[in-house]
Amino acid sequence: GTVTYPFTYTDCEGNTHTWTYTYTIEYEDFTMPADAGSTVACHADAVMPDAPVVYDNCGEMLTAVPGEAGGTYDGCEGTVTYPFTYTDCVGNTHTWTYTYTIEYEDFMMPDDMGSTVACYADAVTPTPPEVYDNCGEMLTAVPGETGGTYDGCEGTVTYPFTYTDCEGNTHTWMYTYTI
Repeated sequence: GTVTYPFTYTDCEGNTHTWTYTYTIEYEDFTMPADAGSTVACHADAVMPDAPVVYDNCGEMLTAVPGEAGGTYDGCEGTVTYPFTYTDCVGNTHTWTYTYTIEYEDFMMPDDMGSTVACYADAVTPTPPEVYDNCGEMLTAVPGETGGTYDGCEGTVTYPFTYTDCEGNTHTWMYTYTI
């Protein structure tokens, strides 16, 4: 808009004239900080970040309005985005976005186990351990083919169990009976 400053001049006879100085205020667009982001291992770590403090071109702090989270997260990996929109008094609008890149990390396995038994009949299928991925999700143990060196009298009988997380990290846990 405009801001006017009128000055009135009056001579000794009472003649009056007004001179006005007019400022035309044309708000200039404001500058946004660069978008930001980070890499996290689990979706649960992709929490809404704090929005940066942004000022309009005249030094007035603007309000960050959070938008709807988005991204490419597929239940395992991908991105999670948090947009924040800033608008100044004349309608200049910009969006700042924080992007989390979710990169699953490999999981840890317990040590293989085993025991010694006297007879082949005692080498029964063991109960596999509970194994969790790097983000605390329990993984399913998939039994493999029984193997070992058992020769009809002595040897070993092995029971493998394979665990795979959503990214495809795979490890096998083995139980070995020594007969």
